Amino acid sequence: MALNAKTLIERYGQNISIKKSSDSDLILTKAFVQPLRCDWQSELYGDYAEEDKVEQFLYIGLAEHQINICPTTAVIIVENQDYVVKKAENVFFSGKAVYERAVLEKA
Repeated sequence: MALNAKTLIERYGQNISIKKSSDSDLILTKAFVQPLRCDWQSELYGDYAEEDKVEQFLYIGLAEHQINICPTTAVIIVENQDYVVKKAENVFFSGKAVYERAVLEKA
């Protein structure tokens, strides 16, 4: 299971950079970053874009980068856009971290 998730992320994910803190090295990797919406919200009709709310994004990346241990300082960079981590956690299967998911907001 972990190998399949890693393979999918590495093959189909977007090129991203992770900066865990201001003094850490930049990590170049792949992940999925997409708008976080409820099932009933549709980008076709614009009903997901509530004016008074900050748009959030779903991050799915490799568990080995462990942004969940530094969520207040980590910055995810996708296509020159910085995102701050609001919440992050590993997803486990049979006791092994398969991938990491997070909620992001534009910086």
